[in-house]
Amino acid sequence: MFSHCPLRHPNNDKLRLFYEDTYRGYSVIQYKKSPLIENFLERSFFTLNLAQEKNRTTFAFRVDLHFPKAMKRSSIHNNNTVLTRFFRFFFYELKKANTKYVPSPRYLWAREQVGSEKPHYHLMLLLNKDAYDSLGVFSPGKDGTYSRQNLYHRMMRSWLKAMNFAADESCFKQLINVSKDHLTGRPWSSILNIENWYAMNDAMYMASYLCKTYSKIINQSTHVFDSSRR
Repeated sequence: MFSHCPLRHPNNDKLRLFYEDTYRGYSVIQYKKSPLIENFLERSFFTLNLAQEKNRTTFAFRVDLHFPKAMKRSSIHNNNTVLTRFFRFFFYELKKANTKYVPSPRYLWAREQVGSEKPHYHLMLLLNKDAYDSLGVFSPGKDGTYSRQNLYHRMMRSWLKAMNFAADESCFKQLINVSKDHLTGRPWSSILNIENWYAMNDAMYMASYLCKTYSKIINQSTHVFDSSRR
């Protein structure tokens, strides 16, 4: 599949490149003949395992955060402060929901940019399944706003506020795309527990998409991948 297999990323020799179809016994994606970054795979593996150790069951899902097409390039796109704000607002939304069980959020994220003047973000979110087990309705309410109390609407409000838009702004449509299952074409989510190898295999496959070298601008003083640290 690969005719040339350097061991390190040409723009950052601390990043190890990975060319196999499995990592630690779990399936991973090789996208557009672009190797994966082993450092990111290891962090993904660690974060997924940590969630399963801490929760009886874990609700996992993948989303992509996009800036509005009409939004002009500005300083907000030069670093990841907007993503930090998103997580702060989203965690506040989770706390405000006052669920019976603690959500215990964990995450992986990747910053990518290809064919656009603005970047976008890929996320994998991990929540205590006893607190949340679905994303809810994706579409806005009849008034065009994202005011429902489901997970998707909470994420949309958080992303709008992170970009300094009003949380009840009605002119934006689904700036958060929910990733689809590569086999069924339906929105992907999974319930993980420490004894379910198949669910973990599926989650590692989905997480590995965040670990690809393709479309990541490396070594420009901006992080392109990270995870929760709890």
